[in-house]
Amino acid sequence: MNVLSHGTPFFCDYDCLDRYAGPHEVRTAGNFERAHYRYDPRTEDAPALLARIAREWRPDLLLCWMPEIHPPPQRIEEVQVPTVALVSDWNVFYPLLETNLARYDVVLCDTPGAHVLRNSLVTPRHLFPLYSQITKFHKPYPEPKDIDVVFVGNLNHTAHSVRARYLERLGRFSGRYRIVIATQVYGEDYGRLLSRARIGFNHSIRGELNLRVFETMACGSLALLEEENLEVRDWFEPGRDLVLYNHANFEECIAHYLAHPGEARAIAERGMAKVNRFAGENRLTELIDRAATVPSSGRPFRGLPPEERLYQDFIMYAFSQWDVYHAIECELLPRVMKALPGDPRAWTALGQHLANAYSDAGDEEQRRIRYMKAFAQAQRLAPGSAPYALNLATAARACQMVSQEADSLNMTLLATSLEGAQCLAGSIGHPFLIRWHRAVAERTATLAMLHAEAHIRMAHLLAGRGEPSHAEEHLAQAETLDPGTSSGLSLLAELQWASRRKEEAIASLYACMARHPMNPAPRERLCEMLAEMGREEEERLLSEDSMLIARACQPLHPSQS
Repeated sequence: MNVLSHGTPFFCDYDCLDRYAGPHEVRTAGNFERAHYRYDPRTEDAPALLARIAREWRPDLLLCWMPEIHPPPQRIEEVQVPTVALVSDWNVFYPLLETNLARYDVVLCDTPGAHVLRNSLVTPRHLFPLYSQITKFHKPYPEPKDIDVVFVGNLNHTAHSVRARYLERLGRFSGRYRIVIATQVYGEDYGRLLSRARIGFNHSIRGELNLRVFETMACGSLALLEEENLEVRDWFEPGRDLVLYNHANFEECIAHYLAHPGEARAIAERGMAKVNRFAGENRLTELIDRAATVPSSGRPFRGLPPEERLYQDFIMYAFSQWDVYHAIECELLPRVMKALPGDPRAWTALGQHLANAYSDAGDEEQRRIRYMKAFAQAQRLAPGSAPYALNLATAARACQMVSQEADSLNMTLLATSLEGAQCLAGSIGHPFLIRWHRAVAERTATLAMLHAEAHIRMAHLLAGRGEPSHAEEHLAQAETLDPGTSSGLSLLAELQWASRRKEEAIASLYACMARHPMNPAPRERLCEMLAEMGREEEERLLSEDSMLIARACQPLHPSQS
């Protein structure tokens, strides 16, 4: 079978294609130098690209890896070749995936994604893990095992709150063991770091069997994974190939295997022997063969109204971080606005586009006016919508229009609809947006969450205007509405401290610490408060605890990484 691959195979690297020696011929298409078939996504759509390729080599199957990051060529739903979308980060990119996945014949994803992404247009499947180690990097190196436990990955406590709590617990072990918690280590340096560790700590974000499982095992370290993982038992035997931990036994588990190195080494060796078959080059044949047998969805995207297809085209490229797709975004936007003048989604799309530095909207003042008008029109078209009202508040804040922000926050608090839940605007890394996108995907998003966020933003405005008591009232409302929120606790502590309710301020910062694991800011401020209160022993214990965690997170010297 001739297989055309678009995007990054197994979400990691192209090394697996270089090493593949199976019965299928796999070639790549993309806007990068090493692709077999390079194309310009601005000028060549999917049918044209496939027709050009077919003149010398006729593909039988098209694999589109991670379309949420690597958008396919335009009109992918019209190609005459069966298509497979292989999805990863649905928790972040659900708004663009929800309908756009209906373009493909087959959608593959992780176990929770098979439930979350299912709707009237999309029937995703989980056949096997879609992640893989990179053989050229992830292997045993001739390095001493001089690290007891290592973690390398994203330290964003909002996106990975549960993992961050475990990382704090792991960091406290740095007084007894050599613990390394690192970020932004890649390639061979990453492989060598994993290889030096006796244990590699891991906690997945979605319950999936993630990249780190395979990387750790391939490097010869004992893989430590959460017991609640939804996929691990389908592929590995706990206690034999890797070790599972839970909230109650985490420290005990680590201490046991560090105290019994022979047992740990035996498990690591069995895992390393088994994980080789999960390398991308060794699984590609099975993936192709099984994906090719899944019945086609019929690509129901093609049956949507033309204006809806156009809007979905726009968001598919507008979410992309790659510069090459910005021109497509700019070309599609006027067509979206013309086709959907009464749709608040279109006006929100215009506002989000105008927030980008590459948008051609005249001088800064013109852009600011158009930016505000776009979000205001979206709110007018859906006056009962909390998402569109909060978007208008976000725009007003970006434009430093304080009174308009307050008015929009009040509209949010009065709103009774979740219309536009997938269209909430803002930086993709904003703590609330991270929580919101996940909640929308898992269908747990509520009006209470948006109302709580509006109360918190209003509290910040009121605190800045010198109205602390009113600010506290809003923070109390936020806590009642959404106990999972955390962005108002630091402000609450400062308001309590300023009004001489110092014990309450300290309690609030302790709560803030619990909800912001791996964030040094509330710890440092709490130490200052404790010292000022003369609670020296409590301050000393907190400082020592913080120092243990910080010691584990010390940047590695280049010669050590």
